[in-house]
Amino acid sequence: MPAERQEPIAIIGMGCVLPDAHDVPTFWKNLQAGHVAVRPLTGARWDWSAYGSDDPSAVDRTTSFLGAPVEGLKFDWKKFKVPPIETRLLHTIEMMVLEAAVQAMTSAGYTPEREFARDRVAVIAGSSGMGRKSNLGFNTKWRLPELLRAASQTEAWKELSSEQAEHVARQVQEELVRQHIDGSDDWAFWGFMSPVLGRVCSLFDLHGPHFCVDAHAASGLAALETAVQGLMSGEWDMALVGAASPALSPMEYVLHDKLRRLSRRGVFPLDARADGTALGEGAVMFLLKPLEAARRDGDPIQGVLRGVGGVNRGAGPSMTATDAQAHRRAAEEAHRRAAVAADSVCFVETGATGVPSWDAHLVEGLSDAYRGSNGVSLGAISESVGDLQAASSLAAMLKVLLMLRERTLVPQRSFQTRHPDVVLGDTSPRVLTEQAALTRGPRRAAVHAAGFGGVAWHAVVEAYEPEAPQVRGRAPRPPAEPIAMVGFACKYPDAPSPEVLWDNALKGHCAVGDIPESRWPVSLYHDASRAWGETSRETFFRVYSPKAALVAESPLRFTEFGIPPNAVARMDPAQRWTLEVAKAAVADAGRSLPSERTAVIVATTPGNLQEVAVETRLAFPELASVYRQVLSRSGVPMDNVERFVAQAREAFQGQQPSITSDSLPGILNSAPATRVARALDVRGPAFTVESACASTLTALSLAIQGLRDGRWDVAVVGGVWSQITAPYCVNMCFVGAISPKGRMRPFSQEADGFVHGEGCGIFVLKRLSDAKRDGGRIHALIRGVGGSTDGRGKSIFASQARGQALAMRRALHDSGVGAESIQYVEAHATGMLEGDLPEAGALVEVYGRESQPVRIGAIKPHIGHSYIASAGAGVLRAVLALQRGVLPPLFTGAALNARLASSEGPLSFARDASPWGVGDAPRRAAVNAYGFGGTNYHLILEEYRDAP
Repeated sequence: MPAERQEPIAIIGMGCVLPDAHDVPTFWKNLQAGHVAVRPLTGARWDWSAYGSDDPSAVDRTTSFLGAPVEGLKFDWKKFKVPPIETRLLHTIEMMVLEAAVQAMTSAGYTPEREFARDRVAVIAGSSGMGRKSNLGFNTKWRLPELLRAASQTEAWKELSSEQAEHVARQVQEELVRQHIDGSDDWAFWGFMSPVLGRVCSLFDLHGPHFCVDAHAASGLAALETAVQGLMSGEWDMALVGAASPALSPMEYVLHDKLRRLSRRGVFPLDARADGTALGEGAVMFLLKPLEAARRDGDPIQGVLRGVGGVNRGAGPSMTATDAQAHRRAAEEAHRRAAVAADSVCFVETGATGVPSWDAHLVEGLSDAYRGSNGVSLGAISESVGDLQAASSLAAMLKVLLMLRERTLVPQRSFQTRHPDVVLGDTSPRVLTEQAALTRGPRRAAVHAAGFGGVAWHAVVEAYEPEAPQVRGRAPRPPAEPIAMVGFACKYPDAPSPEVLWDNALKGHCAVGDIPESRWPVSLYHDASRAWGETSRETFFRVYSPKAALVAESPLRFTEFGIPPNAVARMDPAQRWTLEVAKAAVADAGRSLPSERTAVIVATTPGNLQEVAVETRLAFPELASVYRQVLSRSGVPMDNVERFVAQAREAFQGQQPSITSDSLPGILNSAPATRVARALDVRGPAFTVESACASTLTALSLAIQGLRDGRWDVAVVGGVWSQITAPYCVNMCFVGAISPKGRMRPFSQEADGFVHGEGCGIFVLKRLSDAKRDGGRIHALIRGVGGSTDGRGKSIFASQARGQALAMRRALHDSGVGAESIQYVEAHATGMLEGDLPEAGALVEVYGRESQPVRIGAIKPHIGHSYIASAGAGVLRAVLALQRGVLPPLFTGAALNARLASSEGPLSFARDASPWGVGDAPRRAAVNAYGFGGTNYHLILEEYRDAP
């Protein structure tokens, strides 16, 4: 079932915050003038002496600090309706996204005051996280207890008197808080990016779903594709789509330099001088609408997106290499969806970065795709703004749209002589070296993007011609075919398989225990005397409940996945778990996968265990700066201070592995998906998604969407979480989210918070007709899915019943079944009153009934709250309940919370398992999930009954 032709999509709004260009007009002026924003990073950003070196082999150092920064952006808290007290929490990337989003919305005429269908707008961004800030970053500043312990173990420290040692320790803490915690702007979201989109939704009171997509440097086009398919299916009417680069930091530079990707002299893509790239930062946003609807509504149309599609190369030798065949296939897929010929394209924005080996494969693939198209010119925006990584493809698209609109092709001014590695045939496209006017023929161009892991995306865009003939109206879409779940597997606390997960829940088994010292030095952080809810400065570095439900670690059988041992050593557990669980899920499905027709979508988020270790190691110079200042003021002779610091560094970093070329792939946020695609040798799109704690259902929603519209035939999809780190636990205790008693009792009078969990759940999905044709077992059917955002409210951190109820109704509508047919709901159920109350209210509103009330269950009391991966465990339990005909118990307190007492009756909170009998009707269940930032998703499941 090939993907249907894409209908034309109008780009009706544009916004950007890019290096030396805080808006679209300035960006266009810079392009026309040939302005180059790449320059040495100097001033207040970092101390070169602490992070730079001329020696490429220097430990934890970079040889280049060329970059394209965004500087001088002023944040107007009144404009964005962010209270002044809350602005200190904003990361600079949040500010960029908010500003670009407002530009895109208002340039199309959609202001916060205008009346429009706010419940029909999705917000999607390509992103790999906000990036570590130069003021230590979230994951480092909270490691003070470990720094002080390391310092106190050195020979130098022992020279201090007990009074001096106590004074130094106290002063180091006070100085760290003063410099890096008071007024800090980078700790609010703990690595999550989607809540930034929640802020956008709150500002404009939008109620469609919001989520982030990560396909490394192809993230922007990957986000664009998901937005287009949602528009085509009618899931939403408009989509605000963007991409954001991570903030520039020493960590980014050291990691990229160890891959030998950075230049010390400039960015010259495709040119003989090319010897690497320079990193940039920024954000770009577009507002999209189906072309026919945009014409009908009189929207300003900046350009038309004709087709977009992505692929993955499958198995390959290196995570950081690229493949010409993947680039050719991506271009061919985009042209097929656009239904336009390659020779009708006048310009291709290549995505070249200035890294010769990377660019050579990219141009080889594009030359194959456009061979014989003598009129096609090539360009690369990296010469102007550097390698923007996640935002690069949408910055390139903005450039292309402006050139088409203004009928002017901007030349590649840095190009002089072709690099010998970049081969162009006689009939291949040529690098554009002179400005050219577009005076005839279709003004049509393409944008290409490539990312680590072998991903490639391509898009075809054209200028809007008002005189062009009207496009035909949408054909009625047939009822959505159910999606068959043909395989699954998991790795959750005390549950290495779905069957054990099910049995543990029936037995009331709880996997919560003490966090061991092998994870992180709990004894340094645990303060048993700290009262729950206490938020003084003394609690910044303390946890009151060091409990968690942990996955038992086991070595990765790396030979099965073709990964060298040195690479495995630097891989985050999230990557290892996803590989193992995906392989088990595919084995459970029992069928080989159609290589080019299989997608891999994994829910995950930045800030994993390995990233914390790398970040902390690379941030030591800033920790050392605080230590140095205090020592100098405490009477330690200046000639001894550096000895104190050097010994503390050695003790603090200890046995941590040094940074190598394997470090960046080991923490890459897109890698859980691309590593699976490589291991399974599947070549459809591979990317990760994040929508806070609703992320796994978001991933399932996108997989279902792609199966329904024919973009792929099989989806390997799920979620993973591995963030039970000291900084994360400290902060969750700081905000009072963690149960002081170390157990979860959702909806009960005893509920006082949640307990950390972790894990991974993966599913293999097909269309039902394909699954029946292929034979084999079908675990259950997915009948429908729905997503929403809470919109405007008191805080994006507080869940709202109206948003959850909207997602529930959308899922039921999508499934075509009534609420009365749902007998069981696996609730999100965090054990926090702020979440349990709205969730119960939404459940009563949508499912509540006095006769045969719907049964409410929750898996978290058994395995803790695994955040990103939590809904995966809920789906597994709901599917097994359907299969076994058993309604599982709700392992909670004896009495419902007094404020939820009215919920019992319309809902059933049964403490014991019971048979699930429904007669001739099929058993049906729902799974609910929500997360901070106001995100909500809901899934409808049905037992599979094989027709006689």
